[in-house]
Amino acid sequence: MSEASEMTEQELNELRWQVERKLRDILDAELFKASVSYEWRLMVKFPIAPKLCCYLMGVFIGGLFVYRGMNEGSLGTIIFGFIFGFIFGLILISISHYLFFPDKDTHYKLTPLGIVYTEKDTIPDVAYTIMRGFAWFSAVACLATVVYVGPLAFVGAGGMALLAVKFTGFKAVTQTHHINFIGSYKIKIIQNKGVLSLWTKSHGVHASGRFYFEAAKEDELIKELSKHMEIKEIIQVKSMRELDF
Repeated sequence: MSEASEMTEQELNELRWQVERKLRDILDAELFKASVSYEWRLMVKFPIAPKLCCYLMGVFIGGLFVYRGMNEGSLGTIIFGFIFGFIFGLILISISHYLFFPDKDTHYKLTPLGIVYTEKDTIPDVAYTIMRGFAWFSAVACLATVVYVGPLAFVGAGGMALLAVKFTGFKAVTQTHHINFIGSYKIKIIQNKGVLSLWTKSHGVHASGRFYFEAAKEDELIKELSKHMEIKEIIQVKSMRELDF
């Protein structure tokens, strides 16, 4: 293939990308201005398994103390292991619940042109305050280490200080997402779980996605969706993995 034809192909790809981007911008602008015909709020629970693993990690560490106490015949070490494992497990599960795997407060708005929804982590303000305070303390401690040890400490402490500074502005953020209605749709729903997946040939436009709803209102939601989109097929599935098209 000649260099001229390669350049022509690149120019066509660039032109195609610009057209798709303009189309997305137009559709998104119209979607966010569209009137809301149906809306619902929902607290989406994060799966318990990762949080439980964090708790078991704390219990495991406490169990090491118990094991050592049994080998040494030390009743104090055994008691300490039980108390430490229980408390440390609670600390880890609290940290995982509020910082790493929080539940999400979601708000969905259905319009004739698509769905707009927001997500916000349900983290108490006190958790953000504690995290920001810990971040400032960590940043100061890292910088003090650099001053005390010397330039070589920049390899580790300097990077940790920069990471800690990023968390000094840690605060709640509400994320906004959307799905444009384009073409005909296939729908997958997890039976009695309140999770739904939409799919269509979007041609570069964000027109497919997944969202949550109250399981008891499945029929009502499908009825409202059918007012604004062409539904070709509804498929009942049993797990999150089966939601993908």
